[in-house]
Amino acid sequence: MNVVLTLIAVAVLALFLLVWLISRLRDGSSSATPQKEVLAPDKAAERSATQNSLSNNEQQVHKDKGLEANKDLSFRMRGERGMGGPIWGDVMCADGVYLPQVWESDLQTSYDGRWLRTGFYDSETAHLVDRKSRRSWLISKSDADALDTVHWRVPRWSGETVNESGIADDAHVVMSDARFDAWLAEHVRAVAQPLVALRDIWVPHECVPAEAGDQQPHLPVAPALLREDGKTQVPNVAAPELTLERHWPASLRRLPDPLLPLCRASWALSMNGKPTGWLLDQDPAMVWRDDGQGLALYANPDQGEDSHLHRLVVWTAEQGWQQWPQALPTDRKAWAVEHLWPDEIDSHAPLEWSAAVLLQRVQVDTADLERLHDGSSLSMVISRTETCAGHAADGRVQLKERPMTSFCWLRDPAQPALWRAQSEPVCGKPLIWTLSKEAKDEQGETSAWNLQWGDKHLSGSWALEHVIVKGRWAILMPFGRAPERGGAGHIQVWDGERLQAVDLPWPVMRLSPLPARDGSMAAQLEVVVLAACLDEKDWDPNTGSWRWNQYSVSSSHLARPDWRALYQRREIAQDAQGQWRLLPRWREVKQIQHPCADGDYVWRDAARGDALWWWGGQNESLSSYWSEDECRIEGVSMTRSGLALCGTGPSACPHPGGEGWAVLEYVERRYGQPDQWKLHWLNPVEKEVRTLALAVNMPQIKGWDTQGLHWLDLAPEDEDAGSSEAAAPQLVTTPMWSRAEVELMRQGAGGLWLRKQDLRYAEALLGQDDCPWKS
Repeated sequence: MNVVLTLIAVAVLALFLLVWLISRLRDGSSSATPQKEVLAPDKAAERSATQNSLSNNEQQVHKDKGLEANKDLSFRMRGERGMGGPIWGDVMCADGVYLPQVWESDLQTSYDGRWLRTGFYDSETAHLVDRKSRRSWLISKSDADALDTVHWRVPRWSGETVNESGIADDAHVVMSDARFDAWLAEHVRAVAQPLVALRDIWVPHECVPAEAGDQQPHLPVAPALLREDGKTQVPNVAAPELTLERHWPASLRRLPDPLLPLCRASWALSMNGKPTGWLLDQDPAMVWRDDGQGLALYANPDQGEDSHLHRLVVWTAEQGWQQWPQALPTDRKAWAVEHLWPDEIDSHAPLEWSAAVLLQRVQVDTADLERLHDGSSLSMVISRTETCAGHAADGRVQLKERPMTSFCWLRDPAQPALWRAQSEPVCGKPLIWTLSKEAKDEQGETSAWNLQWGDKHLSGSWALEHVIVKGRWAILMPFGRAPERGGAGHIQVWDGERLQAVDLPWPVMRLSPLPARDGSMAAQLEVVVLAACLDEKDWDPNTGSWRWNQYSVSSSHLARPDWRALYQRREIAQDAQGQWRLLPRWREVKQIQHPCADGDYVWRDAARGDALWWWGGQNESLSSYWSEDECRIEGVSMTRSGLALCGTGPSACPHPGGEGWAVLEYVERRYGQPDQWKLHWLNPVEKEVRTLALAVNMPQIKGWDTQGLHWLDLAPEDEDAGSSEAAAPQLVTTPMWSRAEVELMRQGAGGLWLRKQDLRYAEALLGQDDCPWKS
């Protein structure tokens, strides 16, 4: 036993001795002279100081990991986690090495932070970067796979030489700089490129943006001050002299986007040789006052936390420099007002002087809803969006850009705190709003305004949101409590003579103009209304809104966190008597609708005494934008005779003998093979529905005659248009219907006939406000 213990002790002692010898050998190798770099003295001193600071920063990271500013290598995330898709951002190192557009999941580093490798998500450019030698390699997927085999063997920051002890190398033995360079030359096809110095950052050559040119923005010439005769100049009164100089931040490293100053030049403005503290971009929209003693422009402050915010800047000889950073008074309503910039549709100047008052043109955002029959989410879109201007005979949507509502703020330098707004002309005169009361500090509340048209004062208080229709009508919103907090949400129409109230069953949230088929503004308006409430547990975005258990608008429900508001887009227009009324969502049609047809419709079969109403529905994939080439799948087909089929698409065709309708139902998508559909024969005479299964890409019903039901498969467009062939027509004969699955319909609430699984929706179907045969 003693012998065994003695042998164990000797083995342990020998192990400790071996470890000590290895550590001594490594210390000796680390003290060896590393590869020399040819640097100028000032560069060498800078490099040495940088490396020392990096070392200090590495120690600080272990002391306080929460301070990003002290990190040697920092990944700066863009966007939010948990929003779907990979996380991307950029990498900023303490020594100024910068990598833009990096996917977090594809970023790898060595332990000491010297070597950086970006990955290949979605075919992004991939790099290998050596911070010590300021070099980068553009690598391929195969290069990266080879790098992974030596990932933990890359040289350390201090540049150790190869282990000369004679001990066999394992997977973690560090390579020398020279050995790793030789490995790179053998396994990486790209040649090393030096990092490019951009002021105080270093970036790979491929990431250097095309630098903005030194072309200064155009500053208009100031007009001369003239005497009352309008011909002779007033002596000794001249406009100030303006000069520009290219502006560079003190440090690019401290910017959220370090490459922005290179991509988008900014210019420091000086007046009469003195800095003003304002930075201009390529289009400051600058305009002089008629007497040359005032000017207005858009600019940014040259420093401060909000230096990136564009704001209105005004100089007058009387008041000096002033600024208006806000585009709207404090408001809790779900809407926004932004500066207007001219485009091919709206060419109004952004800024104009009217005597001593400045007109600042702004635009109102567009209310956006999910593409469901009743939207559940209200959001804002500032850019121009397309909307439906009409339908073709087969129901395909005709898209036009939605007009934007614009108006002008009246900025008076003598009264900078006064908020006044001026609309487009209505019957030759603009409406003028003057702020009378700030919005309450409660969700949805808006500010109150006094309103005047020419010399006529419109009694009461008004909200600022409005729409001018064809220069003849102004659609106005009276001020009141927010609809989600119990407000009525009325709207009124001003025609230059009188106000007309529009009778709506729900409160109005937002207003949007609609285009005509020629692209001009139509004589009708779209309103976004608060139509219902919904318990969160009943909400499923994968189903049509007709499946949801909806409740009438209730401020007590909406005040609870587990309830949400449901919205609808509805249109109002003038009737034959000149009254503005709510339009039904459906339109009259006289032919079979395409599977991608948009909107609701009614097909009246007067000869057979029946009609079909198709309503609701969504596109195959949920999107808040128009999808004119995607089939609608989640609608309801309801006949005048009282039959209803839930979950159908817009295509429907009447039976030639007046025995019901053929309708289509989408079942599921199968990638790599035809989709699954159902063809239904909805028979009001027998109170039954017959069903045939179809495996096709997109079926379209063409007609129903004595031979049978004609349809064809609209195959997806082939990439090679020349190889596409016309789809062969298909026929469903009477014997085929006799072999179809038969399901008897049952009578539900209100005398409506449905399938067993749809009976619970009977009351919701009959409760639709625009049902053509509601009684």
